[in-house]
Amino acid sequence: MRSIEARTIPRRPAPQPPAAPRAFSPEIQALRALAVVGVVVYHLWPGLLRGGFVGVDVFFVISGYLITTHMLREHTASGRIDLAAFYARRARRIIPAASLVVLATVVLGALVLPESRWHSLTHDATASLLYYQNWALAAGSVDYLSEGQAPSLFQHYWSLSVEEQFYLVWPGLCVVVIALGARLRLDSRRVVLAVLLVLGAASFVVSVHEVRAGSPAAYFTTTTRFWELALGAALAFAPTLRRSSTTALVVSNAGFVGLVTSMLVIGPGWDFPGAVAVWPTVSTALVILGAEQTRPWSFRWIVRERLVQRVGDISYSLYLWHWPLLVLVPFVLPGWASAPRLLVALVASLVLADLTRRFVEKPFQRTVRRGTTSRQVLMVTVTATLVCVLVVQVPGLVSETRATDREAAAATLLQEEPPGLGAGSLALPSFRTFLDGRNVIAPVPEDARTDLPTGADGRCKSDMGAPTTPRCDFGAPDADLVVALVGDSHMEQYLPAFERLAEQHPVRVVTYLHSSCPFSTAQRASDEARGGACLQANEATLERLQDDPSIDLVVTSSRTAVDWVVSPERPAPAEGFAELWTSLADSGLPVVVLKDNPLMLPDDGTLDCVSEHRADPEQCGRDLDAAMPTDHQVEAAAMTPSVRFVDTTSWFCTTTFCPTVVGSVLVYRDDQHLTVAYAETLAPMLWKEVRETVA
Repeated sequence: MRSIEARTIPRRPAPQPPAAPRAFSPEIQALRALAVVGVVVYHLWPGLLRGGFVGVDVFFVISGYLITTHMLREHTASGRIDLAAFYARRARRIIPAASLVVLATVVLGALVLPESRWHSLTHDATASLLYYQNWALAAGSVDYLSEGQAPSLFQHYWSLSVEEQFYLVWPGLCVVVIALGARLRLDSRRVVLAVLLVLGAASFVVSVHEVRAGSPAAYFTTTTRFWELALGAALAFAPTLRRSSTTALVVSNAGFVGLVTSMLVIGPGWDFPGAVAVWPTVSTALVILGAEQTRPWSFRWIVRERLVQRVGDISYSLYLWHWPLLVLVPFVLPGWASAPRLLVALVASLVLADLTRRFVEKPFQRTVRRGTTSRQVLMVTVTATLVCVLVVQVPGLVSETRATDREAAAATLLQEEPPGLGAGSLALPSFRTFLDGRNVIAPVPEDARTDLPTGADGRCKSDMGAPTTPRCDFGAPDADLVVALVGDSHMEQYLPAFERLAEQHPVRVVTYLHSSCPFSTAQRASDEARGGACLQANEATLERLQDDPSIDLVVTSSRTAVDWVVSPERPAPAEGFAELWTSLADSGLPVVVLKDNPLMLPDDGTLDCVSEHRADPEQCGRDLDAAMPTDHQVEAAAMTPSVRFVDTTSWFCTTTFCPTVVGSVLVYRDDQHLTVAYAETLAPMLWKEVRETVA
């Protein structure tokens, strides 16, 4: 990569620009320490520090400030910005420790995690090594069907990905803007600052809009986070405040107070990042502006404390290690109680962070063989990264190889459709986990996550923040019977069964499916935070159903074991369901309500357990009383005698137990949603209810 030179050519002698702020100060390390402590405490004990997650925002501001300060100093001193040297420094600073943690996590994960997690282990490790983890998480967060999924071991790499993407774009953009400013005989600093402010303002507007729209992806994307790094970068253009000035004292103290209070007050339920993120980011900026305080009544006695500075030194490595250790410790120490496990994770994180700082971070930052060019450093970095990417593919490839025979056996079983397959086994005199003595599970646990209904492609289902619900049609247009499916993902999971009915009978299926949106006038707390989009969508859906004379029957089901808005302005959950059902019934539409299905082991616990106990998956089931969730639809049905309420418990459970594998079919793809394979075996039960309702 060739160094690119950009010079300012003013029309007349220009005054000297104000000196750039100090690139390093004890306050920077103190901010790093506070940020990483906030993040770690929040992850280990969420109730102890509700807003600890804003520590990531602190890191963003610091990063934007430091790299821009370094570039401005280089340009002031030499008249150019050496991009190759810049990227080489960044590579030595960031990549060795980050790659080490990825490799160590993959090895430990492959040793202790169930095989069902190996594919995601490889996928997430690759996304982290190539620094697109934030976009991978954004894509997953948009899909409500990902709810209940176990957290990624590399989830925290999203913030590193945002920073790396900023590092990739911002320096090159600075060089281009400086060169353009020189050609136009403009003050290069002012031009760069103007571009920075425009881009930062645009990112802030996007962030506020996306957060208000309820987009889950807004937390992770670079477009919604760029403004935080831009805020830090803008500080590099600010004049340095005199250390002993009253202004610097007030600014610095206000920043520290603001940052600490933001961690104590802001919580997971707040709209974030959006406008709320101004609080911790501006507070961080104020601390940097008023840095290196020497006056009494400042926070220098804390800032310069040796322990604080030491935590700041290891903050990067501590951030890298703490999350995978927190997730993996329960698998390493399965019999331990939560408190000692968390303590082990914390101690191990601190020890490994210190060792990584000493033997990985510092040597790579300081030691460069004489004569080594920046281009050579970058070539070695790229080569080493690609080697790491190849290494982390091993668990995924091993899992896929082992799964091939199992997948073939599962496909054969589903194609044969022997008597008692899936839900049909519960109708037999004696329930059977496996059919015909074959220990086959379909789908295999490793593939269950992707065993999704047709609506999961986004075409036939609204995102959580959408104010409308799409309509989709399945089956023959001239069918004798038209059935409308209405509800959230707990209704959507039955779509494969109704698609099968449409193939076997003269039935057309119409869907109105909306993520995280029960068909009710009561309001989920999550919808209130998104501005009531679900209520708007339900009102519109009700009108469309009532105005459609072709619909013969409405079938609905929703997850109701959630947090609801408690307010005099909103009906109780059961009343909200009953209100919409009554409106449909009064319009002459028969309504069938399906009781909600059981809830199984949290996160990916069900799939992990079945993967580990393939020969005896009954170990992974739950007692009936523990598995059945609170279902406000039961109470609502009692208030609405005009609807047909179907108790679906016997479709999933015996009289005492809810298994995870029924008739050789895996029932759940997570803790609450059905696999397509199992849903299809429910077609006879659903046809019986439909036929009796419209008879």
